[in-house]
Amino acid sequence: MMAAWIATACLVSCARTPDPPDDSDIVVATVDGAGITLKDLKTEIARIRGVTPSAPATSGTRTEVSRALRQLVERAVVLREGERLGVSAGRAEVDEEIRRYRTDFPPGGLEKALLQGGVDAEQWREGLRQSILYRKSAEEIARPLAAVTEAEVEKVYRETFGKSTRPERIRVRQFLFDAPETAAMARGELAEGASPDEVVKRFSSAESAPLTIDLGFLGREELPEEVAGELFALPAGGVSRVIRRDRAFCLFLVVGKAPRGPYSYAEKAPEIRRELLGRRREEAFRKWLDAEVGKAQVKVQEEIVAGLTGEGK
Repeated sequence: MMAAWIATACLVSCARTPDPPDDSDIVVATVDGAGITLKDLKTEIARIRGVTPSAPATSGTRTEVSRALRQLVERAVVLREGERLGVSAGRAEVDEEIRRYRTDFPPGGLEKALLQGGVDAEQWREGLRQSILYRKSAEEIARPLAAVTEAEVEKVYRETFGKSTRPERIRVRQFLFDAPETAAMARGELAEGASPDEVVKRFSSAESAPLTIDLGFLGREELPEEVAGELFALPAGGVSRVIRRDRAFCLFLVVGKAPRGPYSYAEKAPEIRRELLGRRREEAFRKWLDAEVGKAQVKVQEEIVAGLTGEGK
């Protein structure tokens, strides 16, 4: 009997101490029932500091914690409303965002950077998806909150551009490739009259695709000094040489040319309308968000949050 007791006591004393809960399992706040975890909060503090999300902060000042918590609450409110409005972010949108990131790296460089930074590729991809969702949700929320009348656009045009003269400009489309050989082949096809869409399709693969950006009409001073002279000397339809820019290889296609002359209302109205609407929607969105956060049922685990600042000890 004694032997059995001793064996049992030994088993109990040797039993493994339970692991502490993971940060992703600890809820520090809820927003209308939706949880914000300790991992979310630490990651947001790291993001505020400009640190890679793979290294979440272990603590923060009271100001950092308060700011991070506020941003997470706002994000939850916006995403909830975006979901109600039917906003979504599909795989194609995430893939396009990733292609944009790839232009800053050599082939395979993005994956290498994620690996070296200790960033899980799937978690990073999900973070991108959440960012797209937030941006699209904010845009959808703000869209009906502000408007601009034609009279307001005309007033800004008269006051700002009515007596101005614009310089000569060219409309430019930029192409970015991973390799100089691919860029050279694409240049040949563009020079022979292939459309930009045909070129993108021709040089796309399952792993990557050329990035193309319509830069719109640009003045000489709006272009990099090393390409401005070359591009302005080209005729409409002309293609630049292959130019290395950081880790990408670029082509510039001159889509059209506009001579020096007065700004027309038709030319400037879209730009004016866009700027006015952008400012008003931003202001209206902030007012909407402040009001919605004020109405939300936010419950914070004060003891856990205080512990993160060192004040709960």
